[in-house]
Amino acid sequence: MNFEMKMPDLATTGSAMTLIKWLVAPGASIQRGQMLLEVETDKAAMEVESTATGILRETRFKPGDSVSDGDIIAIIETAEAAAPKKPVAPIAAPTAPVSSLHTSAPKKSGGMFARNREAAAQPTTSVPASTTVGGTPLSVARRAAGRRLQQSKQTIPHFYLQTSANAGAMIARRSAALPEKLVWDAFFVYAASRVLPKFEQLTCRFENDTLLPANTTAIGVAADIEGDLYVMPVEMAAQKTVEEISKEIRAAADALRRNEPGSRKNQPGLLTITNLGGSNVETFTAIINPPEAAILAIGKIHPVVVARGEGFAVEQRVNLTLSVDHRIVSGKYAADFLGALVTEIEKL
Repeated sequence: MNFEMKMPDLATTGSAMTLIKWLVAPGASIQRGQMLLEVETDKAAMEVESTATGILRETRFKPGDSVSDGDIIAIIETAEAAAPKKPVAPIAAPTAPVSSLHTSAPKKSGGMFARNREAAAQPTTSVPASTTVGGTPLSVARRAAGRRLQQSKQTIPHFYLQTSANAGAMIARRSAALPEKLVWDAFFVYAASRVLPKFEQLTCRFENDTLLPANTTAIGVAADIEGDLYVMPVEMAAQKTVEEISKEIRAAADALRRNEPGSRKNQPGLLTITNLGGSNVETFTAIINPPEAAILAIGKIHPVVVARGEGFAVEQRVNLTLSVDHRIVSGKYAADFLGALVTEIEKL
């Protein structure tokens, strides 16, 4: 029977992909997981695996064509229906490398995998191109996140500021919330959305020695879904309550788990918030999710002895670490933002 192979979601920012070339000619026998074609995204050149075993009967796009995720790109006659009359060896994957913010098998969702040509810059052998001997191939999402964050660390001059906030008000409000507890991240999204308008430089992008305003209202929330890292955008957070933001974050996480169409697109925001408090981490520094100017890392809430008047008291406090692009703002500017954020958190 004929199998319609569709273009996968390669976790790009939503821009169209360009087909560079087919790695297998029509009429050739192919194996599930074998590299089938090469495309160029907004981030890098990537190879796309076949998701069926059989004979490549038809290709629907030619080199240079624009392709979107979900498009039917090839027709494969599956091995159960027929066997090739004369096997044709697959064209070897290219060996030349190119430059370029959660398995050893495809996920249950049936998603396809792509590979950066830099990772494939080794001569082909009798082992299929998609097989990593003695290792575990990364998912598309992890590859995309890895490239983006590697670029961030190599090209963005990070600096880091750390402080803490009294979490008492958040704890009381969360405890009183019914029928379900509020998502912790909702408090930080809420607070950041009210402080960011006063610090417009932190909502800018750095491009060609120029600061450009970000064309978005979203604040991102990092999520680890089955080992892959995604950022869930919360739009117009300044116009929402903590409760509304909490529901939106839960819904976005559920959509990611169900692999709903469009849920895994990388959409830049004004700021990303990443929280490892639930993993018992007190403090950590995060890598900026480009093209954003900063990322806020949240640690766990824990008791701290603090001076109060002439005595001492125990407060439940949370550590905040801000990673900032020094090309966009100065240390003093970022420190003022962090101080204002603490004030907003403590009055929740």
